[in-house]
Amino acid sequence: MPSNKIKSVCFALLAAVFYAVNIPVSKILLRQVEPTVMAALLYLGAGVGIGLLSFLNKNDRKNSQNLSKTDLPFVIGMIVLDIAAPIFLMLGIKYGTSANASLLGNFEIVATSLIALFLFKETVSLRL
Repeated sequence: MPSNKIKSVCFALLAAVFYAVNIPVSKILLRQVEPTVMAALLYLGAGVGIGLLSFLNKNDRKNSQNLSKTDLPFVIGMIVLDIAAPIFLMLGIKYGTSANASLLGNFEIVATSLIALFLFKETVSLRL
């Protein structure tokens, strides 16, 4: 299984690179494209990427679970928030300063940890 570990680390590093490049490239592209269109293009790119990964990893489908009716409110909330988040991100990039974007990017980590702790009752270690 060492190859799976290396593959996972490579995917994590690749995700970090894409996340880091997203903001500066988006700032440049937002000179020509509206924030909502830019958010839609981000989703299109993510959909194409996940579609390719899903097509290449057909073996993972047999381990997946179906959603139940109790999951419906969470799925609807996730969809609404996942539509709003990139639109607000692109608006913030277009109209905000680089200092604001940097501070908000760092605060996102703290906010996510606090939401996990208080809302979802996740275990938060001292390391986190």
